[in-house]
Amino acid sequence: MLSYSNELLILGCGHSESDTLFNNNALVTNDKGNVLIDCGYTIKPALQAQGLTLQDIDAVFITHVHADHMFGLERLANEGRYKYRKKARLMLHHELYDELWHQCLKGVLGKNGEGENELSDYFDLVLLHNDAFELFGNQYQLHRVNHTPGKVCFGVLINQSVFYSGDTVAIPELLMQLSPELIFHDVTLTEYNPVHASVHSLISLYPEALRKKTFLMSYEDHWPDYMQMVEQHFAGFARQGQRVQLTVKPQTDTAQG
Repeated sequence: MLSYSNELLILGCGHSESDTLFNNNALVTNDKGNVLIDCGYTIKPALQAQGLTLQDIDAVFITHVHADHMFGLERLANEGRYKYRKKARLMLHHELYDELWHQCLKGVLGKNGEGENELSDYFDLVLLHNDAFELFGNQYQLHRVNHTPGKVCFGVLINQSVFYSGDTVAIPELLMQLSPELIFHDVTLTEYNPVHASVHSLISLYPEALRKKTFLMSYEDHWPDYMQMVEQHFAGFARQGQRVQLTVKPQTDTAQG
């Protein structure tokens, strides 16, 4: 159900190959609007599990172009246009535009019964040329993280207090510099994945004070095997439906690109 406080809601916390967890996506929600952080292919059931639908989405921010973070945009685009008659705002860093539209979404959204279409025909497109924007009373600061080599990926610091990493390997220097109050951090529970932060790398590279305010997300289905280790070294695993309060900032709901 919708919240009238200012919260970050974890819609999904699963690895892209998870069979039991929704894609690692989140929602910033308050009475001014609801902002998705990523929109993976499980977004509809993830929203339904929280009593929400795509109609409740007012804006989307995409951290990077991988299926579990953006394939749900096709559903949001089509249902918004034809079912709900609502055009959500798409906050997109300009460096992601060609990859998102020309290499991914254009094949399914570029043509329909009305003819040729652009991304802006489906969304209120805001191309970000700076690494910060304000929306619905919250401040978002974008920080480049290290995921797939050569691929533009962002983490986001919300209201200078909560850091949401998106997909990344360990980034100790950035997090020690930012010193957020709370962290939601990508993790893999295997050692063979070079583009996600292994749990052991986080234990070895992050000081205890940082780990104890870190919830791990984007994990695999065998996460119960690591429960004791994670609870010993971190704040815990992020869980679907988890809500955390965000400090309310007296800002207008204008976006700056």
